[in-house]
Amino acid sequence: MPTDDGGDGYGYDLAVNPTRNVLLTSSFTGYANYMRPLGELIKDEAAMKRFGHTMVAWDLKAMKPRTVMQVPGAPLEIRWSLNPGDDWAVTAAALTSKLWLVRPDASGGWQAKEVATIGDPAKIPLPVDISIRRDGKGLWVNTFMDGMTRYFDLTNPQAPKQTYERHTGAQVNMISQSWDGTRVYITSSLLANWDKAGADNEQFLRGFRWDGKELTPAFEVDFTKEKLGRAHHMKLGSKVLRTAYVAPAAPVAPAAPAAR
Repeated sequence: MPTDDGGDGYGYDLAVNPTRNVLLTSSFTGYANYMRPLGELIKDEAAMKRFGHTMVAWDLKAMKPRTVMQVPGAPLEIRWSLNPGDDWAVTAAALTSKLWLVRPDASGGWQAKEVATIGDPAKIPLPVDISIRRDGKGLWVNTFMDGMTRYFDLTNPQAPKQTYERHTGAQVNMISQSWDGTRVYITSSLLANWDKAGADNEQFLRGFRWDGKELTPAFEVDFTKEKLGRAHHMKLGSKVLRTAYVAPAAPVAPAAPAAR
């Protein structure tokens, strides 16, 4: 990770747009901060200065940094719009509770712009994961500290508008959605050192149905009850892909020679 041209040397997420030959990376913090309890860390002024404040646009094929963009507040997950023809991505800054838009300018260089606020930044809701709709028209945002799941209308990516919110857990981290957007999945664990204590230390995978207006609980797996550890990240397969897959045919044994 670059440390010159304003780079802070931290890495976190990465996201590729092959049609533009660009790799975007975000930054977060270093090992020492990861190893401390979150409540203790937030009160340490010196430690709070050791968080990332940049994103980098790389030449994908050459794997060389092209542009270091200033994105204050520890930018985390990066999501490109998957709508054909779109050339922009979004990220959320954890410590400032802001949504940022990354897109090329008129000269083809990459620029980052703050475009929306998530919750009340003074309360440090701590946006963690985001999930963009396949048409690029909407974005789910989870905030760890207040346990909220929010939906932003991205019809105009330069001015996202929050249109929905729901409290989905005492603590929430990752969020994913089905390809058709009708199902949303949430897990609870941020990091062992940063998860909440006591009754708020919920560990779960929760599924919801989404009708465009309201999240309705569909199922839950209680990781604590099932002794499964902490529920952090999800990799969910697609039924369409599974049913479209055709297993290779078993090799056919050669026929026995005919008797003479």
